[in-house]
Formats: sequence, structure tokens, C-alpha cells
Amino acid sequence: MTNRRILIISLAGFLIFGLLLGGKVVYQKKWVDVSILSQSQQIPGVVSAKVEDNNSLKEMVVVTDQLTNLRQASKTLIKVANNVPIRFVDHRNDSLEKLFGQIQFALQEGIARGNFTEMSQNVRIQAEKEGVQLELEMDSDAIYVILNQGQAQLIEVIERNGQGQFLSSERNKG
Repeated sequence: MTNRRILIISLAGFLIFGLLLGGKVVYQKKWVDVSILSQSQQIPGVVSAKVEDNNSLKEMVVVTDQLTNLRQASKTLIKVANNVPIRFVDHRNDSLEKLFGQIQFALQEGIARGNFTEMSQNVRIQAEKEGVQLELEMDSDAIYVILNQGQAQLIEVIERNGQGQFLSSERNKG
């Protein structure tokens, strides 16, 4: 009789544990993703946002379309992301990628040496030569770069202190 009670109590315990674990998974997949999506879509230029597993590491993937005010959008997304690194997915083209590769020298030199005024001037001159509109902002945490050329847009947040809040942006494959 005692063995039977132990068996029933053990089965009940496993059943309750399974229900709680399943409830947690459903909550994270449905409620948290919906909350992130609804909060992020209030940011102008953000199409969607969701937390994904990438090689067993979580990241928040933010799909954009003609985003403006990257600094403010980034600050809002950091609050929504809840310590999950953010990756922007933009509509870049090859010429914007090439230009970004060229201005990296000035950006990284500005971060290393602290000569941000000179960095800003050099980056603006290079963008103007290529006929690209540049939105460049900075705060104590990062440098925010938006390159626009027609309907193409490249977005990049370059952290100044390696906080790990932002991952390299990617081209929208869709």
C-alpha cells in the first residue's frame, strides 16, 4: 500500500512539473514574443522584432524599413530586449556595404583616439562623395550610423565600450 502511494505521488509530481514547464514554454513563445512585437512596432521604421535562437544563443532580430532616429530607437529596443543582444536587419545594397567598409577606418579611429569631430567630418565627406545620405549620432554608449541611398538603407550601431547589446546588422534576405 505504501509503495502505491509513493508511486501515485511521484506521478502527480511529474505531471505537475511537466505542466509547469510546458506553461513556461508557451508563455515565453506566445506572450513574450507578442509583447516584444507590439512594443517594437510603436517605433517608426521597425517592421517586426522577435527573439530567436542562433546557435543556442538568444538574439532579438529587428527588421526595419526606412528607420529614422536610430539612437532613440536603439534605447527603446534595449528596454524591450531585456538583456538580449539586438541585431538589426536592414535593406542595404552593395554600394552602401562598400561605403560602410570604407568609413569604418574613420569610425574606429574616432573611438580609439577620441577625435569624434574629425571622425564625423571625414565620414560625412566620404558619404557626400558617394551621393549617400548620412545620419550620424553618438552618445556615451555607441555611434549610430544610418546610410540612405534611394530605397536602400544600412543601419549599424557601433558600441564604444563593447557592452554586447548590439550585434552586427544584416541584409534583409526577403
